[in-house]
Amino acid sequence: MLTLTRTLAGLTEDGAARLRGLLLRQLIRMPHGRPGEFVVLHLFLMPPEPGGTRYALYEVAQPLVDEPLAQVQGRALSELQAVHGDPRLVPGADQGWRGTDPARRGVYLGTGARFTGSRPGITGTTIARLVDHTAVMFVLDEARQPVFLQSSKELVVAGERLPPSPEIPALGKPPFLLIDALVAYLRNAS
Repeated sequence: MLTLTRTLAGLTEDGAARLRGLLLRQLIRMPHGRPGEFVVLHLFLMPPEPGGTRYALYEVAQPLVDEPLAQVQGRALSELQAVHGDPRLVPGADQGWRGTDPARRGVYLGTGARFTGSRPGITGTTIARLVDHTAVMFVLDEARQPVFLQSSKELVVAGERLPPSPEIPALGKPPFLLIDALVAYLRNAS
């Protein structure tokens, strides 16, 4: 499985900020699940067809068990190891990617967790860690517009430069610990 690690490392800081901004915009546009749902998702960038110019972002949801973090993390890592580090092949994983990327050309971007909103006015919260170590957190309102957005590295979204957040409160807490472990494994497994 290819990752975007080398590509991001080879970009200028401005180029990387623009790419992170594009990825964030696509992530915001992606559908969210049922209220109260918690999903771990792995993000892939599908390169354009030969002669094409359009990239596509897709996600693969990895099923989790409702257990303490250590057991969830251990099981998720074991499942990834069993399929040689390709989340698309985990038994029980969302198979929607097959229609978009049947040849598995997608490049791994990072892993996130999505908490679908159960509060009035909030659609959900997404946290993610990209392969370049960028941590992102955003909350969407009912119109699917960000009401809260933080990133550990600079983003350029629609031409607007967004500086990195000095602190992201969710870092170091169980959902981020889980996705950090998964990203670290997948970044090094390829």
